[in-house]
Amino acid sequence: MPKITNVYLDNKRGTWYAKVSLGFDDRGKRVTKTKRGFSTQKEAKKWHDEFKANKTEASFLEYNTMSLGNFVNDFYLPDYKGRVRLRTLNQAMGKMKRLETFYDKKLIEITPILIKKWHNDLLKENLTNNYIRSLHQILQQILDLAVKLDMLTNNAARKVGNLRKTKARVDFWTKEEFETFIATFDRNDTLELLKFTSIWFLFLTGLRLGELMALKWADIDFHNGTVRIDKSMYYKSKHEWYITDTKTSSSRRLLYIDKITMNHLKVWKEKQKEIGEIEFIFSLDGLPFGTTFLKKAIDSHSKYAGVKRIRVHDLRHSHASLMLSLGMNDLEMQNRLGHGDIRTTLGTYSHLRLDAMKNVAEKLSGQIELLEEDKLHSNFRGNQHIKKYPKL
Repeated sequence: MPKITNVYLDNKRGTWYAKVSLGFDDRGKRVTKTKRGFSTQKEAKKWHDEFKANKTEASFLEYNTMSLGNFVNDFYLPDYKGRVRLRTLNQAMGKMKRLETFYDKKLIEITPILIKKWHNDLLKENLTNNYIRSLHQILQQILDLAVKLDMLTNNAARKVGNLRKTKARVDFWTKEEFETFIATFDRNDTLELLKFTSIWFLFLTGLRLGELMALKWADIDFHNGTVRIDKSMYYKSKHEWYITDTKTSSSRRLLYIDKITMNHLKVWKEKQKEIGEIEFIFSLDGLPFGTTFLKKAIDSHSKYAGVKRIRVHDLRHSHASLMLSLGMNDLEMQNRLGHGDIRTTLGTYSHLRLDAMKNVAEKLSGQIELLEEDKLHSNFRGNQHIKKYPKL
C-alpha cells in the first residue's frame, strides 16, 4: 500500500490516524494536531486536508510562538559558526545587533511591511546603502534557514528585496602624493621608522592590513627578492589576536618585491635587532601593533604633508592605481592583489582603468602618419549599385 504523507497506521488499534503541523513553540518544538480512528487512509487524508484548509491565520499565529531572538540563538548561530571564519563571525555579530529590533517578535510576525519600515529607519540614520544591504542579507539568511526547517512558509525578506547596491568609493594616493607624504617621517626615530616601513610596504605591495600584520621574517627571501603571503591576522586587542588563513585560497601568493623596498626592510631589520629577536616583521615588542596604529600615522602625516587623508586600506587601492599607470594588465593585478575572482578586480578598479585607457589614447596619438606625397591614386569610385546624387 503506497504511503500517504501525514497519514499513519495505528498498529495497536488497526486503524489510521493523521497529523497536522500547527507550527513551532518558542523553543522550536513542533506543535501538532492528531486525529485517530479512521478506517482507511483515504478518510484520514481527507480529514488532514480539510483541517489544514480551514485552519485560520489566527490559529497559525497562536501555535507558532518562536521568536526571532530564540531562533537566532538556538538554530542560526550554531549553524553559522560552523561555516565561517572567526573574523567573519565577529563582523557578523557586530552587525546582528541591528537586528535586535526583531528579536522579541515571532518569526511569523516579521512581515514585508515591518522590514521595509526597518530599512527606512536605518536610512534616516544616514547609514550607507551597502551597509544596510549587508544587514538585510543577514536577516534574509536567518529567515531562509527558518523556511528550510519548516518554521516559515516563505521568507519576507526575499519578498521585500534588498536595497539598491551603490558603488563604493575607491580613494587612493597618486605617486606624487605618496612621495610628498612619505618624506615627512623621521627615520632616525625607531617608532617613526616602523611607521615609515609599514606604510611604504603597503603602498608598494598592495597587501591587506591583516596580511601585513601576520608577516614574519621567515616569509621574506632577501636573496630572491620575494615575500610569501599565506596567512592573515585577526586582531581584537593587544591580548587577543589570532593567526588565520588568508581571505581566500587565491590570497595565498608569492610576491616579488622591488630592490628599494627590500633595502628598507633590511634597514628596519637591523634597527629591530637592537630591541631583540622578534619574529614578526612589523613589531616593536614581539606583539602586533593595533589596527589604529597606522591610521593615526596617516592622519597626522597627511595633514602635515598637505595631502588628502586616506584610509589604511586605500594604500591597497593606491598600489592598484600605480600598477595601472605602469601598464599592468587585469590578470597580473588579480594575482598580485590576491583576488579570488577577476570580476572583483575589474569591478573595484574599472574607474581607474579609464585613466589608463586615456593614457593609451595619448600614446597612440601621432604613431601613424599619412604623408601627402605617399598617397596612392585609386580607381575605386564606390559601390556602383548605389544611386549617386549630384553635388549641391
